[in-house]
Amino acid sequence: MLVIKTTPAGFSLIELLIAIGILAIIAIICVPFFDGAIKNYNLSSATRDLTSDLRYAQQLAVTTQVNYSVSFNVNSNSYQIKNTATSTAIKTVTIKNNIRLQNISGLTSSTVTFNATGAALSIGSITLINPLNHTAIIEIKPSGYVKID
Repeated sequence: MLVIKTTPAGFSLIELLIAIGILAIIAIICVPFFDGAIKNYNLSSATRDLTSDLRYAQQLAVTTQVNYSVSFNVNSNSYQIKNTATSTAIKTVTIKNNIRLQNISGLTSSTVTFNATGAALSIGSITLINPLNHTAIIEIKPSGYVKID
């Protein structure tokens, strides 16, 4: 007579607890990395949104043949796109997710204005900062070229 010994299928309670413990340790180690990655992603996202709005104001100036400006307010952490001929605000944006306008340099009255050819009437840079003190700089060139550094 041939006897085949079978082992019970599944995991024991101790094996299951060890696996859960290992997963918990890995999660505890990874959480700070994810937090930093999210803060850097928010900075990158806010920088791209602001760059897009600068290019939007430039495009409005070219298509309507009227100057458009983007005015920055560091205290309220916001900016506004305006038609300079009518002083009508087209769009107002408050920067969120703990991203702040750190510095506006070179721009007259913290405002960049685009003329009918798309050129910027004043040049400078805008610096955004996140809670980890990582910064992103947006440069505005005389030709109206908007560049993320």
